[in-house]
Amino acid sequence: MEKLHPQGVGRGSNDADASRTTLRAGIVGAGIAGASCAGTLAAAGWEVDVYDKARGAGGRLSTRRTEQGWATLGTPFISAKREPFRSQLRDWVRQGWVAPVRGNIWQGRATISWGEAQLQNHFRPTIEPSQLVRKLLGSARLHTQSRVATLQPRTIILENGEVRGDYDCVICSVPTPQAIPMLDALPLLRARLGEVRYRPIWSFLMRWEGGPAADVIKFDDHLLNLAVRQTADGPGLWAVHSSHEFAETYLEASEMEASNRAASALMGLLGLPWPVEIEASHLWRHARPQTSVGGFWVSDRESRVALIGDGIAGVGVERAWESGVRLAQALVQAREELLI
Repeated sequence: MEKLHPQGVGRGSNDADASRTTLRAGIVGAGIAGASCAGTLAAAGWEVDVYDKARGAGGRLSTRRTEQGWATLGTPFISAKREPFRSQLRDWVRQGWVAPVRGNIWQGRATISWGEAQLQNHFRPTIEPSQLVRKLLGSARLHTQSRVATLQPRTIILENGEVRGDYDCVICSVPTPQAIPMLDALPLLRARLGEVRYRPIWSFLMRWEGGPAADVIKFDDHLLNLAVRQTADGPGLWAVHSSHEFAETYLEASEMEASNRAASALMGLLGLPWPVEIEASHLWRHARPQTSVGGFWVSDRESRVALIGDGIAGVGVERAWESGVRLAQALVQAREELLI
């Protein structure tokens, strides 16, 4: 793991001044990595600005509002393999924000057989997943619909030309293919991301009647991977997630073509005699890192810019969360160096 030892311009002339100085961070991306980093820093007394191009927080835990409630086309489950994320999940369970996935999990296909399956140590949000991310932000300031064009030393430049500078640290938490174009002024960091690759997934909201009486369906198929019943919208609405192979085949297809192909595959897998209703679709171009940099973050200490997220730390919500928290903890511990 690379150590972060930022260096920079003096902020105070003596210890008393330093103790009164509030450190500032600018974070790009309001997914779980950016939010966990922002909330940890804010809880330690930092002023934190978070910029995201979307209309709200969430990233791959974003929420789709429906007429009857909400649904999600993003990450269907959250799991924890170790501390400290297990403690975070236990706290969310106590709050009533997530619940373990139990029972009514089926695996197979209609033309062969169905069997019961299990998802060990997996949790589903019982509140809108985007609200979980919003809660992680704590008192950090979220700037939505704010597209970032360029990162420079201690500076964030928005697409509209607005310059947000004089940060003690700038942190980028977006998928690496989106981060690379921002890093022209930081070639050392950009070079670290050159080998990171992601695989895509198409996700769909669909309604149908029939099929196995399940809450989760794991398909034995090379086109579709998983279907998860969306309980907050009333009966019959499912999130259907494709395989990587399906998404790579239809990477440049229109939403209509990809949706129709997925619906046709689904009808065959479930043995449905009537059409599936398609309500929404989304292509996650950067759904899952196939390779990652390693460690929890990488940084250019001279420019005070750091990179976090699953492209650095590896696959999954847990790794992204831990990436953000670990960097924030290192920054809090490095307070005196930041104030030199």
